[in-house]
Amino acid sequence: MTAANIAVVLLAAGLSRRMGQDKLLKRLPNGARLLEDRIHAIIASGTVPYVAIPDDPQKSVMVEATSAVPVQISNDVHGMGDSISAAIRALPDTITGIMIMLSDLPDVTCGDLRGLMVRFDGKTILRAATEDGTPGHPVIFPVRYRPSLELLSGAQGARTLLQSEPVDLHPLPGQNAVRDLDTPDDWKAWESERLTPPKK
Repeated sequence: MTAANIAVVLLAAGLSRRMGQDKLLKRLPNGARLLEDRIHAIIASGTVPYVAIPDDPQKSVMVEATSAVPVQISNDVHGMGDSISAAIRALPDTITGIMIMLSDLPDVTCGDLRGLMVRFDGKTILRAATEDGTPGHPVIFPVRYRPSLELLSGAQGARTLLQSEPVDLHPLPGQNAVRDLDTPDDWKAWESERLTPPKK
């Protein structure tokens, strides 16, 4: 499969309650804000992301400064399922796959995304995993699941589909598929690793 056949939904409408501030606006060691960095990784993989964002001027400006497509999510709705369904309804009709990507996974690279897209066969859900097989994200759904994704609501996202349908796993390097940044301690530990010179 190629990137041209797959639409990427980037979920960026969360409240970051455990972080105490909007983590997507925090700057990474490379100087970019987390949301900007994730958008550019997707674009570098060869496709244009549809970014689910709340009514937030800063996030809107970040998305509009790229080729990404903003999908406005009502500030009254905060469930991941609601964000997914709204973004899915904005996708074109010509796709064969839908990748859903969380925006707080900082280690997923454009190479990881390309690898998933190439591996995707258009028939079976493909889910990123760690090297030892722990399921993570992103996830690519065949387009036949679009009606089910459009009906999602609440906080569980697409978990029910992932539990009830056949899923193939695609390992990514290290902890790329599961390393998320939910708390200040998560962020501090991750940043420390990136800023510490490798041992010779």
